[in-house]
Amino acid sequence: MERKQPDLVLIVARSFATKLATPTLITDARGDLVFFNDAAGEVLGRSYLDVGELPVSRWQELFEPRTLDEEPLTPEQTPSGIALLERRPIHGSFVFRGLDGREREITVTAFPLFSHPDEVVGVMSIFWELPAEL
Repeated sequence: MERKQPDLVLIVARSFATKLATPTLITDARGDLVFFNDAAGEVLGRSYLDVGELPVSRWQELFEPRTLDEEPLTPEQTPSGIALLERRPIHGSFVFRGLDGREREITVTAFPLFSHPDEVVGVMSIFWELPAEL
């Protein structure tokens, strides 16, 4: 199957994310990871240049997102999945394993990216790593 050319909204979102010092990642309308900025790379444990685009199933497998109570999260249960499926912004926290093997707790604000009022082309997720409890 030939991959569709990225929507202009995703291109603009990527450009915006590259200028942010706040960790930011972008998924497309399927939930596939299409970009994350350098700040996100520091939290995720590798740079985007090392990782590249990933289908939703692969990035779920790599990062193993879990609730704060260690229950596995499906793609639909993550903030970006909820923002995509329900077409609304959401804020939440969860734990994941970085590509450097380190466990991290993050707080995420995810919101859908619309190219038209009825067309979601992806999600932008902005997140912060929470400090480890002392």
